[in-house]
Amino acid sequence: MPQLRKNAKIGDIIIGIAGAGQKGLGRIHPQLIYWMQVEEDMHFDNYWQDPRFIQKMPNIDGPKLNAVGDNTYRHDPVTGSWVFEPSMHYIPGSPQPNGGHVVKDTKVDRLLLSRRFTYWGNSGPVVPNHLMTLFSNPRGYKCNHDPGQLSELHELIDLEHPAGVVGDPTDWDNPKYFE
Repeated sequence: MPQLRKNAKIGDIIIGIAGAGQKGLGRIHPQLIYWMQVEEDMHFDNYWQDPRFIQKMPNIDGPKLNAVGDNTYRHDPVTGSWVFEPSMHYIPGSPQPNGGHVVKDTKVDRLLLSRRFTYWGNSGPVVPNHLMTLFSNPRGYKCNHDPGQLSELHELIDLEHPAGVVGDPTDWDNPKYFE
């Protein structure tokens, strides 16, 4: 979501919802996946080098939990080109049309970080139909909405009580990623 990473400001609330498309997470739409309040931003190289995020480096050959890390991109110090680690999002040898995740993910060299978040993964609440208008814009765009609807959404996600990780990723048992 490069546009979102480019435009988000510290303090913004970001909400991830399963898409309505036929592929991917469309099967669980309109379930919430996560919410976060942006507290910090940094470049990919800083994220790679920051000791706080060493445990986020994926190890595709290690235990399942270690294969899902998101600390995958950095610049090669000699060539300046992007280097990326195998993860459940990039499996070596798999087709990567149009550069795959690397091109999309590194289009904006900025990451958004937070300790104020809830990640439900496969166990998130379903967005009631009357609140779906809050999600009508394309991903990555800032929205201004009816204060009453926003208040109801904030109650649904329990904005005042971030819970951290409370569920497994939706594709946790998908053999495409894990044998």
